[in-house]
Amino acid sequence: MTLALYVIRHGERIDHVEPSFLYTSTTPYDPPLTPRGKRQAKQTGTFINTLQQENVSTKRNVEYNITTSPFARTTETAINIAKGIFESKPESKIKIRIDSSLAEWHNSAYYAQAVPNYIIDKRFEELREKIGKENDEYPFEFDESYTPVSSILPKYPEGIHEVVKRCQNALLEISSPYIQKIKQDRKLNTDVVLILVTHGFCFNIIQEACSKVNSWRDAGYCAVSRAKWIPKEDDEVPDIQITVSNDEADCEKSEIQRKNEEAINVLNAANPNGRWNLDVIVHTDHLKGI
Repeated sequence: MTLALYVIRHGERIDHVEPSFLYTSTTPYDPPLTPRGKRQAKQTGTFINTLQQENVSTKRNVEYNITTSPFARTTETAINIAKGIFESKPESKIKIRIDSSLAEWHNSAYYAQAVPNYIIDKRFEELREKIGKENDEYPFEFDESYTPVSSILPKYPEGIHEVVKRCQNALLEISSPYIQKIKQDRKLNTDVVLILVTHGFCFNIIQEACSKVNSWRDAGYCAVSRAKWIPKEDDEVPDIQITVSNDEADCEKSEIQRKNEEAINVLNAANPNGRWNLDVIVHTDHLKGI
């Protein structure tokens, strides 16, 4: 059994192309994708499938599990990623789940007031409606049996410490069941692909937690980062490093850098069974011409 993690930022959002959306929509805090954003997401699904075919036996089973933030732009990105995967490989097994732990940073810089939790119920209704149609337009299973890390949006206003802790915990909790399966039986004839569809800030927090170094970058629409899970051998000593606080050094770091270090240390301690190897970082070349 192998485990690959893809972290994806959502596609192009309509309010960044048509600013009037913010003044004419009844839900200005929840913009959907533009048609171009949907094409970007679909091409991203094709790209993910291409990466998965590298050095992988065609006889192995591949499971795609897409976990998305509940906002419209991320859920639509997840749906179109599924379409891109399916068109590239029609026999693919694809599940989509909603998890508010991957939501946008819920702070006053982005939102004048708290985003209502009813957008989550709205996403559930939309996905149920789509999979109820008897055609191949929506080639995925909506996994309502999934227990999310968080079923409600973060409290408002959310501070830096809270968002860093939330996003690193999302990575830990979403991936842990599959890491445990690998530990129990590495010979399973299955490749599991975890796809986390989120927002720019959370994208970078998760990516940095995987790399264990400062890899913060501007993530464009449908940017892709990939990390492969490398299990430790049974007789290998876990490599856990806890940062020792130094007041003078800490003063020279931004608060967000320090919080990211704390998150990475937590992940190191929580995952003594292996590590993530980040081998694709903020990739957007697959979107050329779109």
